[in-house]
Amino acid sequence: MQNDFMIECGDGKLIAATHFGREGKPTVIISAATGAQRSYYGRFAQSLVEQGFQVVTFDYRGIGDSTTKMNDPSASMTNWGELDLTAVINWVAKNGNNPQIFLVGHSVGGQIFPLARNKSLVRAAYFIASQTASRYYWTGPQKLSVMLLWNLILPTTTTLTGKLPNWAYGGKYDLPKGVAIEWATWGRHKNGVLQDDNNRLRAFKEVNIPLRFISIADDKLLAPKDAVEQLYHQYGSLNKEHHHWYPSDFGKRKIGHFGFFRKENSEMWDDVHLWLKRYV
Repeated sequence: MQNDFMIECGDGKLIAATHFGREGKPTVIISAATGAQRSYYGRFAQSLVEQGFQVVTFDYRGIGDSTTKMNDPSASMTNWGELDLTAVINWVAKNGNNPQIFLVGHSVGGQIFPLARNKSLVRAAYFIASQTASRYYWTGPQKLSVMLLWNLILPTTTTLTGKLPNWAYGGKYDLPKGVAIEWATWGRHKNGVLQDDNNRLRAFKEVNIPLRFISIADDKLLAPKDAVEQLYHQYGSLNKEHHHWYPSDFGKRKIGHFGFFRKENSEMWDDVHLWLKRYV
């Protein structure tokens, strides 16, 4: 079963969501990568349903079907966590008919999870290619690329166009200006999402649930191993693990930042299935 619907956030904004499976099962929320639409995770969501879960995917404000206007001033990465993810968790808690809630975060999904005001309702979280945005954890030519993005490409394109065009950051969809500017702010700061904000530091340290981080060896531009490890260390949980995968581990030539969720790599999904079932 699959159903599209809208969820109202605390500030009145509506975000688009999709529910997979049947009520009463443990629920997995999928928190997407920057610029990715919820439809990208559909096959993966169906695999979780087959393993006995129900699943909710959603588009952050300013993305996909949650777009009202590109320059919506409320569209920011902070609001993706504090408002959007909070609203989704609330919806699941009220409508899922099962108190067991899990999170699978892709990329920025791991950065914004602690910002959700009701994160304590989540039992365990699995993060794929979730990294600090801080440029201090990139090396070689990839570091030059992110420095150019944060300091030249992003400021120039957002000033000229009022958004971050997809070609400017290598994504599939344009990003709202507020999202792009905050992303760059995190990227230029040594602490990434934490900035120098004691409240954010506290929010990360408060997370005390099982966590599993996966980094991908050929994902050097968007989520290199050191950047994933830094985000891993920012979380306070004592029950956490980080695994670094190589494409050759699965007989693949490449996986990259988005490859985990592609149908041809579905054998990797068993790791998520088995790990989540430990905590049901």
